[in-house]
Amino acid sequence: MKKLIISCDDLGISEEVNLGIQDCLEKRVATSSSIIANGEFYEHALKSVVNQDVIKFYGLHLNLTEGKALNKGSINILSDESNKFKISSQKYFLLNFLKLNKTFKSAVYNEFKSQINKVLKDGIKLSHFDSHEYIHHSPWIFKIINDLGKEFKINKIRFVNEKIIIRNYFKNIYYKLKSLNYFKHFIINICNKTIKNNFSSPDYFFGILNSGKIKTDELFSYLDCLNTDITVELCVHPANKLVDQINIKKNINQRNFQKSENRIIEKNLLLSDKFRDFLIHKKINLINFSDIN
Repeated sequence: MKKLIISCDDLGISEEVNLGIQDCLEKRVATSSSIIANGEFYEHALKSVVNQDVIKFYGLHLNLTEGKALNKGSINILSDESNKFKISSQKYFLLNFLKLNKTFKSAVYNEFKSQINKVLKDGIKLSHFDSHEYIHHSPWIFKIINDLGKEFKINKIRFVNEKIIIRNYFKNIYYKLKSLNYFKHFIINICNKTIKNNFSSPDYFFGILNSGKIKTDELFSYLDCLNTDITVELCVHPANKLVDQINIKKNINQRNFQKSENRIIEKNLLLSDKFRDFLIHKKINLINFSDIN
């Protein structure tokens, strides 16, 4: 039987995203969510989602690119004088080609450790790690997270292994080019070849080529093409309505994605009868990250 983890990203980024995720979890159309420890609306996420005890385990959405760092030691290394992150996700991937000093690596390690400690202190049970803008697939960052996994006894991680389905690959091509999703998929696949993954992860992933604009036909086709006895993570970004609360200094594509109506479309996909009927017909079992071996 195919097993599917439906994971909602960006918990803590805004009230509308929090409420959209809450709705999906309560209606059992999502089975996992990952929280941003330094999200501007983290406290709202605790109150409106986590403390409702709909699911027992959450992922930690490790973040180095949006908002403010938690660790004061990040100032002038990862963040500016106001402690706002100053390095883009693209640059974190490019840093693989440079010799990084211990101070920089230590700053990343300590920032991640601060984020882990914060959610644990607030009583959140962690099932796995993932990251904002997939930065954990930068090999040198993955190694740091591997060390933290051993330290905190967290042995699961999102691993973006999105299989190319030819009949889907060139659908919606303008969006995939404009949003740089083809480029992200290509870079992550290259990085994956040098990553030693000691964590447990789902077999496959769906959501990077269509990130922010998942369509039912491509999703159904993808799940149909995979073998029977596998686990897939479906990554979605639901919200209740357009997200007006996010104040981000990023490029126009990133701002548009964070405030996109596609978040509402993705939520409606999960809540649709068509999606529910597909899961029943294909005998796909919904699970949480904590359920994988």
